[in-house]
Amino acid sequence: MKSIEKILFVLLCLSVAASCAKPKVSVNAEFTTDKEVYEVYENVVITNTSTATNDIIVACKWDWGTGYKWGKQLTEPLSFDTVGEKEITLTAVTNSNVSGTFTKTILVQDTNVRPVADFTWSPAEGIVAGDEVQFTDKSNDPDGSITAWEWKIGSNTVTEQNPKFTFNEFGDIEVTLTVTDNQRGKGSVTKVIHVEKNVNSLELMWSNSYDSDGDVIFTSPAVSPDGNTVYVYSTGMHLVAFNKDGDKKWEFSATAHNPAVTKNWVCCTPSVDADGTVFFIAGNKDTQDKTGATETGIYAVKPDGSQKWYYPYAYGYFINAIPLVLENQICLATKRNPSVGDFPALWPDGKADNGLLINKGDGSYFNYLQVKRGSHGGIAATKEETFLIHTDSKYGTRVFWKEGSGWKYYGAAAGQDAFMLGYISGSSNTAVGNTSYMAIDASNKVYILYGKNNGGDNGAADLYCYDLTKYDKNAGASPEWTLELEGTNKMRSGLGAVIGEDGTIFVTTTTGVTAVNPDGTKKWYTAAVGNEVFGCPAVDKLGFVYYTETAVDQSVGKLVKLNKEGTKVSELTLGQTLCTSPTLGPDGTIYCNGIKDGKPTLSAIVGVAEPASGWSQLGGNPQKTCKAR
Repeated sequence: MKSIEKILFVLLCLSVAASCAKPKVSVNAEFTTDKEVYEVYENVVITNTSTATNDIIVACKWDWGTGYKWGKQLTEPLSFDTVGEKEITLTAVTNSNVSGTFTKTILVQDTNVRPVADFTWSPAEGIVAGDEVQFTDKSNDPDGSITAWEWKIGSNTVTEQNPKFTFNEFGDIEVTLTVTDNQRGKGSVTKVIHVEKNVNSLELMWSNSYDSDGDVIFTSPAVSPDGNTVYVYSTGMHLVAFNKDGDKKWEFSATAHNPAVTKNWVCCTPSVDADGTVFFIAGNKDTQDKTGATETGIYAVKPDGSQKWYYPYAYGYFINAIPLVLENQICLATKRNPSVGDFPALWPDGKADNGLLINKGDGSYFNYLQVKRGSHGGIAATKEETFLIHTDSKYGTRVFWKEGSGWKYYGAAAGQDAFMLGYISGSSNTAVGNTSYMAIDASNKVYILYGKNNGGDNGAADLYCYDLTKYDKNAGASPEWTLELEGTNKMRSGLGAVIGEDGTIFVTTTTGVTAVNPDGTKKWYTAAVGNEVFGCPAVDKLGFVYYTETAVDQSVGKLVKLNKEGTKVSELTLGQTLCTSPTLGPDGTIYCNGIKDGKPTLSAIVGVAEPASGWSQLGGNPQKTCKAR
């Protein structure tokens, strides 16, 4: 009996010891609210009053049915946007993972009288595109105060109470004012304002999608010499011809050699020869596919839409490439080309480089060119067929001189030397052409947009002027002048220069347009506020300048019109993105290629004058031949 008592005594002692070693932990989860009934959107002020016995609370979860957050106290106010009883649950957890839960129900009601939105504008009538209009808020809130205003004026958003706005579009423009009161209630009103057009206006003639899928980056429309046909291309791999009224004439599929079409393809701008033959590149972005399953190539297409010839180029990587149309040859330059060993049939000379000349009559091989390290776009030729090709940052812009039946580059095959344009004396680098396009005037002065060599793909922009008549084949050339511009010369944006009727050079950078006098001094700069510029500008004989800009989130793409003083006089939304250059047809019609409703789309806009007699690769040559007129 005594043995049993001893055993029981020992067990009791162990139990007491155990209870002393591990005191019981409990959690009393609880919180208070500043009141029991709230309005919709009203902040619920919560105070956590939870406690724990023999431990500390280390985590709290707040759950209100439509959301949850962690934290001992809610750092942001809690509110509800619907009426009814709302449960708020708090779960408090201790360091030893013991938890407790508390739920409280509050009532949410809606007694707020919504604000009434209203506004007037002055002048009330007779508004012409380009006029500034004063909007006056006339809204009221019967049981509180208005704290915020949002105006939707066409595609623009303004948040001032009484804004001034200049209408750059014409027609019946919807204006919507939405006001918010101190209880976050909203009220809206929409009114229509009629705006008359003027010489500054942009008027859409037609807008037609031409491919079911694909991207439009860099590729601009090209127009036939007679102005009756416009050609467009996208990564959907279809070259499409439209007449001036917007009717599709024909469609040419470039998928024969590339059945697995993807958006990884480069959509280059077509060129139109004097006889109406269209040359365009179907270029893979960067596959280096040696199997031949996918290949790049250049097509020659007859004016009726049938194939004239095709020249395969294996896995050549074209960036912003536009075929240069010479008298008897087509000139191409790639960023990366196949090797002789992989594709010997491409190189009958047994030598390979990133430049290529093809006989345009039958598509046969003519010659290769020393374009070391590859081209980043930008081919241009004088009337005498001296031509220039941008290479990468190491080899500048090379000048190829016509001699006999061919062309010659006088610099070293590789290495730095003064024979290249963009050469910086005493430097180990050159200026960066990126994918910018050049302009050449009637006296063979060339204007080139470069990026600074220390800026990588997005170097600060400089405009260089070279006089090719002063180029020494044995020593190269120094620039006549250089001018630092606002903005950058961004890789793969297709920026560049165009020459106006009076010799003014208009050049785009990522942030806007700069007008430059022929002596290299800046005339004016106009910023594309909030948007990014893509492509070259275009200029007509009246001095109006056209360029495209796209919102950073690619939600809105606009064609913008500036007058000769650099003032924005009109703009026209044409889709979600316009990452290309506008083309002025021979009759002044403005053509833009972009993405609208997710599809490649060509738009035609009424113009007021034919292209300026100055020239640029993209801005002033409707045929996009890359050769000076």
